[in-house]
Amino acid sequence: MDTKRTPFGDAAVISVDAFVNKLLPPLHSHIPLDALFSDAKMSANSLPVTKRGYLHGYATKHKPSKITSAFKPLQMCARKIAKAFAPLESTLVFKNNEDAQWLLRDRTEDSLPDAYFLSKSGRDDRVDWTTIAVPGVYNKIDTATLSDHNVTKITRCMFQCLHRDARRRFVYGFTVDDSRMRLWFCDRSQIVVSDPFLFVTGWKPFFQFWVRIMYADPRDLGFDPTVRLLEDDASEPRYEIEVGSPGEEVQVYRTLDALSQGGQGIVGGATRVWKAVKVENGEEVGEAVALKDSWVWEDGNREGLVDASIRASCASDEQKAALDKSFLTVLAHGDILVDGAADRTRAAVTPGKATGKAPDHSERDPYTQPHDRSRIHYRIVYKEVCKPLRSTSSLYTVFKTLSDACHGLEALYKCGWVHRDISVGNLLLFGDRAKIHGLEYAERVDDIAKRPHAVVGTYGFVAVEAQQGRYIFLPRRLNRGKRSGEGPQASQKDKPTDKRVTRAKRKTPSSPRDESPPPQLPDFHYNALHDLQSLWWIAAYYLIAHEVDSDEDLDEEASHNCSSQLITARKLFLDGSARDDAISGMFSFRIQLECLAPTLRDVGSRVEDARARLMTAYQDAERELHADGLRIKNPIHPILSNCFHEIAETLKDHDILVRPLDAIADRCGVHLS
Repeated sequence: MDTKRTPFGDAAVISVDAFVNKLLPPLHSHIPLDALFSDAKMSANSLPVTKRGYLHGYATKHKPSKITSAFKPLQMCARKIAKAFAPLESTLVFKNNEDAQWLLRDRTEDSLPDAYFLSKSGRDDRVDWTTIAVPGVYNKIDTATLSDHNVTKITRCMFQCLHRDARRRFVYGFTVDDSRMRLWFCDRSQIVVSDPFLFVTGWKPFFQFWVRIMYADPRDLGFDPTVRLLEDDASEPRYEIEVGSPGEEVQVYRTLDALSQGGQGIVGGATRVWKAVKVENGEEVGEAVALKDSWVWEDGNREGLVDASIRASCASDEQKAALDKSFLTVLAHGDILVDGAADRTRAAVTPGKATGKAPDHSERDPYTQPHDRSRIHYRIVYKEVCKPLRSTSSLYTVFKTLSDACHGLEALYKCGWVHRDISVGNLLLFGDRAKIHGLEYAERVDDIAKRPHAVVGTYGFVAVEAQQGRYIFLPRRLNRGKRSGEGPQASQKDKPTDKRVTRAKRKTPSSPRDESPPPQLPDFHYNALHDLQSLWWIAAYYLIAHEVDSDEDLDEEASHNCSSQLITARKLFLDGSARDDAISGMFSFRIQLECLAPTLRDVGSRVEDARARLMTAYQDAERELHADGLRIKNPIHPILSNCFHEIAETLKDHDILVRPLDAIADRCGVHLS
């Protein structure tokens, strides 16, 4: 199966018939479309097709020179369809955008599509991303370059539909390149596009698309029936959202403010968080809460259930109090039900090899999950309304948060669990305390040894060992042989060698030491040190991928250092090529700190000290490995917490404000969080 490259990932290319039969909304029961297709002569009150078999308005090969005129007949077709099936009321109305920015270079993220199907239930005649149900884009000239531009335009428009309106579960779209049309679909697990077809003469799939879309039920167009858009004058859309805990009555929450607006892609979890309040009988009751809406892996754990399991693992009131202090309080949660069934993404269409030139560059996460996994729509409500760590510019706040997070991870470990997804996006600020969330990947330590290692976590913050799937701080005597736990990413250059040992082997090949078989190590498993290493990577991220927030002009030396810092940030957090050396000390992290501003170097030196403490703990722990992996006899959570606390204390009276290090680091932050 071919794929089409887009700025948001590869789209699976399928036949037009497969798209119509598998992905389009069902045909309205009162529309006899098949009967009309079988009629050799179209009447004036049926579909708008000429006796010569052309779509109305395209009876000749000649087309007007203006693009606004070239596709005007499509609007006329929509009116004729509505007339043909009257008095049946259509759900959507089709219009061309008379103010469209046709060229890709003229478009911005706020540019509306070249054409759109609008919801009739929208507010007045207003056209925005809450009223656009299906976007479309045009090219009058069919060339490879302009076709690629159309791909970029339509996927950006579909992203805006999904991103700007929380009701959207999936979205359709279409592109027209002269006389060729493609149909598009995307949900949170895949992007699908049809083969091109000549809609002027091969108009049957065109009418299938037009009619099924125009008369579809809103939920079949991707609108969520459990979310209602409020008709008020707020600058950002506000909603009333249903949340159903298992076995409990559905609760309704009204959003007040958006705390997080979701990811930067079409495919993915699309996590949104609002400050909200409970609604009973139309009235707001109780204190404000935080409501999170996301698309989780169907075969994955639900955060609310994991939270309950962790709390059930507490052996004492002291452990429970420690968890309460560092983790969020779940009030309600559950999978979203649509028509009595869990709201999940469509059956996956697995793409093959990509074809065509990518129309736009976009950073791809090396840990992107397989295309053949479905996602489930899930909501959870927390008692605490927090701010994300990435909202602060204060290094004092950053390091105090990291210190608090060490205590939270220690409490989690004492209950027999590890988090496995610590990142800048999963640390929150609640008053003067840190809160940890994102527990869907958390797992019992005893359970980890029962299954093969799988890479999880956020790229750029995940521990290097967990990324590579092997122990890398083993004593030298254990590094001689094949590691049974090496993951697929481990290569020959990753394996430590000792030239002195190699020379010794050449001189004394029959020595007892060399004849002994290399020790066989147990399989690699995630452990609590990896959670702590992720905290260290967050500290490094705020130093390397940020700069001092100042309006002063840079001198020549500072400008050179900034360029070096950009390169280092990319190597550590975007392509990750220097992560192994930075954490292991083979290429000292202290050397990389030389590119920092002088005011940051002292902080960087203390972060290097924390790294050294962490590496000592790795080496001590990996001297003895058990069949079920590594067990930490003396957890170093308090030690690392103290390292971060000392840094925070030095900044308490002389705080340093930082900002993302221009476009590269800013993209890095969006990509990683």
